[in-house]
This record gives sequence, structure tokens and C-alpha cells, in this order.
Amino acid sequence: MTHVALVELGTGCCHQNNATKAAMRAANAAVEWNSIKVRTIIPGSYDAMRLHVQIGVPNPGDVNLDAIASCFPYGTLLPIVVEKGGLLGSSRAGLPADEPVEAHMTVACCCVTVGWGVPMGWDSPAGYLEAEEAEVKRDDETAAFDKQAEASAILNKEAGASALEAVPATTVADETLEPTVASTPSMTPTRAEMTPGSPEMRARAALVQKRWASRVLTPYEAFKLLGDEDAIEVYDVRTSEQAANHEINGCKGTTVLGAKSLPLDDIVSGMVDVPPSELPIILVCSRGPKSLVALDYLAETCPKAVCIEGGITAWDVAKLPTQSVRGQ
Repeated sequence: MTHVALVELGTGCCHQNNATKAAMRAANAAVEWNSIKVRTIIPGSYDAMRLHVQIGVPNPGDVNLDAIASCFPYGTLLPIVVEKGGLLGSSRAGLPADEPVEAHMTVACCCVTVGWGVPMGWDSPAGYLEAEEAEVKRDDETAAFDKQAEASAILNKEAGASALEAVPATTVADETLEPTVASTPSMTPTRAEMTPGSPEMRARAALVQKRWASRVLTPYEAFKLLGDEDAIEVYDVRTSEQAANHEINGCKGTTVLGAKSLPLDDIVSGMVDVPPSELPIILVCSRGPKSLVALDYLAETCPKAVCIEGGITAWDVAKLPTQSVRGQ
């Protein structure tokens, strides 16, 4: 990366000789206590963020890289570097060489460098190049979405003016009328915009991240809000299939503790009602984009709606309470 924003360090310990578990704990320790809103200091927010992860562990060949990658829900993860380091100790008084495996204690160290940008002319691995191409594609999609939204706004404005002309003048001039509030959700998402991983969903989510920035909360901010509000609901906006199949740290079917199922697809289709306008609500999905689209759709009709940045994946990394989706 060409620019470094911060460097985070962590250590993790695991009894017995489990290098992956120790390395995961070290990775989580490196990032979980950081209260900096990285998206505010990196141009391009999480889409542009690069993460370089370096791990030192006594037996590097035993580390499961996919498990380490699951500890980082944001940004583009560069190739993880695992090398011999850390410490193989004993949970007893003897030396590891003299102790059985059950008495071993594996200690891992982790260094996470957070920044952005790939140097010009860098002979990058394929993953780097794919990430750069994907970022350019997202920019193009976002620009196209902007044009579409602008055209829709013009049409809506013209339609509203036409409707207003049809209303009797005495009704419009009535001073007793309350200011008009939008009674229907804004900018109904398309099927593609509700499909996880689609370019359309990513493009709309990127726009929402900017449009409703003050209503996009980190997991810790959302958890605090749960404690501050007397009457507040958490809604999981994924379909039941999406919720059941999303895997976090080897476990499927996890959501925020106390969350209720309210699929965005069902709200849009009219199968379920939109939450009451006066109700504070927190929207969540697997990794964030779908709840961002849901926030955009409900923002005007539910003025107290917010969503969790990074979704349930980030919530779990923050070690906040979860439950099975069967408990929704």
C-alpha cells in the first residue's frame, strides 16, 4: 500500500498446540479495541482500505489462513504473512520439550497495518490486481447509479408537480394542513440491489454509506444505543436462507442477540409491514451492504432507523452478544 493510516498489534494465547486459535485471538486483539472510525481517515472508506496482516507463531505451517481472514470484515485483505515466532510455552512448571501436548501453551503475535493505495507499476499478485479492477468497476457502477437516481428524482418531482396541479386550490391553501411527510419508502430497491455480493448492491451501499453516514453505527455504537433506548428493536434484514447459511468463525446461523427477522425482500414485496415511524430500530445483515440498502429504503418512513457497519460479522469480531437465527 502507498499510504499507512495505523498499525495495530495484538497477542493471543491458546492452551495446547493450536496455532490457528492462538493466531485468531492475536488478530482479534489487534483490532477489537480500536475506537478510530477508519472510514473517516481513509479516502474511499472501507472500499479503498488495505490490510496487511503479519503473524508470528511457533508452528506457522499449521495456521488456517481462511480462519485468520474471517477476523477482518472490512477492506481488502492482502496476502497474509505467517512466519515462525511467538512462543511455545508450558502451562506447568516444566519446559515444553519435557511436557505432554496437553500442557503446551501456544502464544501468537499479530501486526496489522491499515492503509490504502497500491503503488504504480507494482508487480502485484493477481489478488491485488483483481481488487484494483473491482474498485474501478464499483466507481463506474456508483456513477451510473448516481445518474439513475438523479433522473428518478427529476421524474418524481415532475410527477409531484402534476399531482399538485390536480388538487383543488382551496385544499392546498388550507392553513390547517400538517406538513406533508413521505408515507412510502423511498427508492424501492431492485431485486439485484437486494442480492448479496451483486455489483448493484455494492454500488447502492456505497452511496448510502455517504448519504446516511450519521446513521451508520459501529458495533460498539449500536450496542450502546441498545442500552440507552428503552424501546428499541433489532431487525435482521436477511432472508431466512441467507441468515442460516452465513458462516462466522465456523458457525452458521448467527445473528445479534435479541434480533427479529424482518427480511428486506418481504418489506419491499409487501408481505410484512414497515416498522412504526416512531420506533427506534437497528438494521443488520451478514456484512453490512444489505442493511445499508434497507436503511436507504426506510430512512424517511423510519427516521429513527440506523444500521450496523460491517454487519453481524463485525458484531461477532467485536465480541458482542449473539444468538442463533432460530431464536429470532
